[in-house]
Amino acid sequence: MVASHFEAEILRRVLRPDDGDLPAEAARELLKLGFTEQDHRRMEVLSTRSNEGTLTDVEREELDGYANVSHFIAFVHSKARLSLKRHGTNAA
Repeated sequence: MVASHFEAEILRRVLRPDDGDLPAEAARELLKLGFTEQDHRRMEVLSTRSNEGTLTDVEREELDGYANVSHFIAFVHSKARLSLKRHGTNAA
């Protein structure tokens, strides 16, 4: 998971979620990004296996991939919400 931390920091610097400089329409569209129900179920299975200590190396890579994408989505959503706030509109 150490690589995930570094990747998350790199993403934060690249995406600059605290800037809030997106056009309102772009921000609203970016807030639609997210995992599918199938992804949520898969992450739950992988997390359970990880907690039980039964995760394979391939599954660990998959879980790390979900974590990396989750960081990306969180940064994009943060930037989008801040952008909408600065435009005086809400996320709805």
